[in-house]
Amino acid sequence: KRFGNIFLGVQPTFGYEGDPMRLLFAKSASPHHGFAAFYTYLEFIFKADCMLHFGTHGSLEFMPGKQVGMSGTCYPDRLISVLPNLYYYAANNPSEATIAKRRAYASTISYLTPPADNAGLYKGLQELSELVRSYQALRENEQRGATIVNSIIATARTCNLDKDITDLPEEDFDTKEVDIEERDNIVGKVYRRLMEIESRALPMGLHRIGVPPTAEESIATLVNIAQLDRPEDKIKGLPRIIAESIGRTPEELYRNSDRGILADVNKLQEVTLASRAAVRALVMVSTNSEGRVDEVNPFLRDMFSLFGGGSPWKKALTDAGFPDCNEGDMKPLFEYLQGALGLIVKNNELPALIKALDGEFIEPGPGGDPIRNPDVLPTGKNMHALDPNSIPTKAAVDMAYIVVDRLLEGLAKQGEYPESIAFT
Repeated sequence: KRFGNIFLGVQPTFGYEGDPMRLLFAKSASPHHGFAAFYTYLEFIFKADCMLHFGTHGSLEFMPGKQVGMSGTCYPDRLISVLPNLYYYAANNPSEATIAKRRAYASTISYLTPPADNAGLYKGLQELSELVRSYQALRENEQRGATIVNSIIATARTCNLDKDITDLPEEDFDTKEVDIEERDNIVGKVYRRLMEIESRALPMGLHRIGVPPTAEESIATLVNIAQLDRPEDKIKGLPRIIAESIGRTPEELYRNSDRGILADVNKLQEVTLASRAAVRALVMVSTNSEGRVDEVNPFLRDMFSLFGGGSPWKKALTDAGFPDCNEGDMKPLFEYLQGALGLIVKNNELPALIKALDGEFIEPGPGGDPIRNPDVLPTGKNMHALDPNSIPTKAAVDMAYIVVDRLLEGLAKQGEYPESIAFT
């Protein structure tokens, strides 16, 4: 459809009816007439000055032809012709963005991936979770506790969890015949599987270009960022800080949770909920009246710390039952999270498009998962797949120390050292 000097169109289907992926990486085929006519119309009839491919992974860059070094016989080159090609591309997909740049001459503009939140539970799984909570309250009651465990086993089998829990007892198993420790193990295995299902990450809708994220979307993203240890920045992950405050480690909690130890399954869930509460406290300081975060407000945070008797996240952790979290570990983490929040809400995606349409320079930047590598933020950059600033990684350097030390030890035993060494 045409809106003045703007034409809005849907890219034609990839291949042929009944075989839509037929042209994928084909070297001798050709796009159908409708596909070729679409790009011919844009260049010669509509006479576009510029083209914007909106959204990740179109078809143009996968048309038949060479993988690199396009020529006039390659269909991506023939179809895009001389039209400037701008391409909004998801920040977490630099590999395919590179294909668009290499085969369709695209200047990419990265956009933020939609935040992912916990999938939650529903129907029979929700009922099963409520049964587990009932058991936790009545586990020491021999009669009612055993009856609830029987119900948990039956409901788990109805929900097909026996496919995942291979040693789940049969429905006719009488839990009154086993002790409380064995009942805890049964419930712990079911509860662990429920937590796995509930914590699966699902995207929260679609990202909207130029619209600041809601508070809930910001919380979902920051919770995932806060989970990771970042030794290169001397930052501990929030689950580790919380676990260490009670004399545990997250690895121990995860290991025992996987074994179905009910107490540690519960404790891991408490750590998870406390992490979310602390991050929520950070985000709510900067949330506007519409429930969105359009800028980070460190002034209010500092005012809370000065006059409120501590930071909002420290209070949230105390309220969640973890009052002894190390402030020295929390300070760099929450400064890091606050910086990440500022980059998440920074609106570079529309300004980058305007600059590109004006023929101006688009700032380059690395692509990748913004959770593991917040250096991808802010979005609105011309993506590249390789970040020279992150090479070598700390893990690679640590491994190199081991390799070189072993080499030197071996050479020392020989009594001589080589004049030159090359590693690949």
